Amino acid sequence: MASRRPGTAVRADALRNKSAVLHAAENLYSQRGLAVSLNEIAKRAGVGNATLYRHFANHGDLVAEVFGEQMERYCKIAEDAAHISDAGEALRACVRQTCELQASNRGLADLIGSLELRNQRLDALRARNYAALQRLIRRARRAGAVRPDFTPEDIAGLLIANAGLIRRTADHAPGASARLVAVWLDGTARDAATPGPRPPAPRAMTAAMRSDGTDQTVAPPMPSLA
Repeated sequence: MASRRPGTAVRADALRNKSAVLHAAENLYSQRGLAVSLNEIAKRAGVGNATLYRHFANHGDLVAEVFGEQMERYCKIAEDAAHISDAGEALRACVRQTCELQASNRGLADLIGSLELRNQRLDALRARNYAALQRLIRRARRAGAVRPDFTPEDIAGLLIANAGLIRRTADHAPGASARLVAVWLDGTARDAATPGPRPPAPRAMTAAMRSDGTDQTVAPPMPSLA
């Protein structure tokens, strides 16, 4: 029986190592969210740090590989909602489904509620989602379906809050996220609007979502809805 060529064996080992890293990352992200070090992922995968970095240059690249399909779904939710004839229901459906997607995985909850981890693919998907969301909000505001001062930053705030809620309640009160979203959506209706503080500025909210809670660097602003 002919033995495998050395190059073939090396490629097979590399594929196994990459698969082990992805499997370990998926499990750890699901259990604990994205606050898991690459060193810990390498240890769980049974590979050295150098091997992990050979496949993934940084944390953002690994997260993009693990959650790429789910982030595509994140975009499709906002884009598909545009086909709903009722402008208010289109926006509500987008918010509900986005938050349901968040609630499906602790790591994904963190990723959708944050801009901290960067990667070319992740950034492109976030921009695509944001553009679709802007269109939904403009349409809902023109139709009088939401309070007139409603902005994308309001949704960003919900996603940040929902990520924290999911981390704390996923094991013991899994319905808490859906309850939060239902009550929050009721409060966005035009008829329910009361005078309140102005929404956060796009630049401020972007900086908050790109921070780990300690970094005070001001990030470039998200596009304006105006």
